[in-house]
Parts: sequence; structure tokens; C-alpha cells
Amino acid sequence: FFKQKTAYEIYQCDWSSDVCSSDLEQQRVALARALAPRPSVILMDEPFSNLDQRLRESIREETMALLREEGISAVVVTHDPEEAMHIADRIALMRQGEIVQTGTAEDLYFRPQSLFAARFFCDFNEIEANAALGRVVTPLGTFDASHVPDGPSIVCIRPQALLFDTERGGVDATITARRFLGRVDRLRVKVAGLEQELHARLRDARAFRPGQRVHLAVDARDVLVFPQRNHDKGHADA
Repeated sequence: FFKQKTAYEIYQCDWSSDVCSSDLEQQRVALARALAPRPSVILMDEPFSNLDQRLRESIREETMALLREEGISAVVVTHDPEEAMHIADRIALMRQGEIVQTGTAEDLYFRPQSLFAARFFCDFNEIEANAALGRVVTPLGTFDASHVPDGPSIVCIRPQALLFDTERGGVDATITARRFLGRVDRLRVKVAGLEQELHARLRDARAFRPGQRVHLAVDARDVLVFPQRNHDKGHADA
């Protein structure tokens, strides 16, 4: 009964052929077969990686809804941080075969315990600076560093933390590029005192154009500071 229910009522896939007509149907058949014995735990290794984005979101929603309905626990392996946050009740982040942090999606996103964990879940703007007496000074302002020892540090600023205002507040900056991405715009800006350009994401940046001078401020709630170590240079691989 469970096998028939999974195949026909939930996934509605035609079992009369050994070869399904689409990647989506193949995914449904594979899952239905795996769930037919009613396991208490199932391991899924990159289960949605071979689907395009639209199908991936659809089958992912169906799969997780089915697992929750049937009370089946799943261990899902993925290298996609957004997917991990979307489907997991708890996340175990691994590096070179070792678990470096576990917790909910909010734990790992807002309270990463290492630069590696922070980088995995966000494409930060990173600024090298020196922490002293619980503070770290950058060309964008001064931020809290009471949790790190004095010395070389890396200030991580989320793209959405950059706030634009053409009339008041912040530091002088120049927009060097703007790219419309649909739901958001991606801007690149140059700030005096920084070698690298910064990238920002805004919901609607039609008022800004390359070459425009702006005042740039930072939402300190989206700033993380970590002590700098030799292995922290460069972005980590998951």
C-alpha cells in the first residue's frame, strides 16, 4: 500500500515504463522506491543537483513534505548553502571530513563560529584590519571586536549591510557598476582607503548609476569580525 501510495497518489508517476520521460519523473521514481520499505532514516546524496532550478525547487518541496508527512528522518548531503538552510532542521557543516559546527540555519548564518562557516553561508565583503581594545577600525567605520583577541582580524560585511544615501551620512563612495539580477540589483562601489571594490545587493537600485557619488553607511548588525589566521586567507571550499 505504501509503495502504491508513494508512486501513484503522491508522485503520480507512470510505473509502466522502466524509463521515465523527464529528470523530474526519474527523481520521483527513485524516491518512491527508496521509501517503499518505510525506512526510519534515509541518506540522500546531492539528491537535487541534476535538476534545473525550477524543477529543483518543486521536487525539493515535494520531497521534504513527503518525508515530514511519513515521519522519516533524512540525512541530506549538499554543497549548496541555500539548499541546506531551506530543507534542514539542523545542519552539520563539514571541512575535510570533520564537523566544524552544528546547529539550525539561523545559528550557522547569524552566529558562525569560524570564518570558514561564515564564508560558506555568505559571500562577504572582507576587510583586513587590526583589532585593539575591543574595537576594529576600517575605512567604513569602527566595529565591535570585543570577542576577538587584539591583532590582525578580518571584518566580514554582508552585501545587504551596505546602505546607500546620496545626501547624508556615511563615507564617500563611487558606484563603479550596477547589474540587474531580477529580484535584486548588484552594485560595485569604490571607497577611499580600500584597495578592493565592495559589492552590495539592493532590492531596487534604479536610482543609482555607474560613476555616481554616494554616501555609504554600514548596518553593524550584518558585520562579523574574526581573528586572522594563515589558513583564513582566501575563500574556503566546501
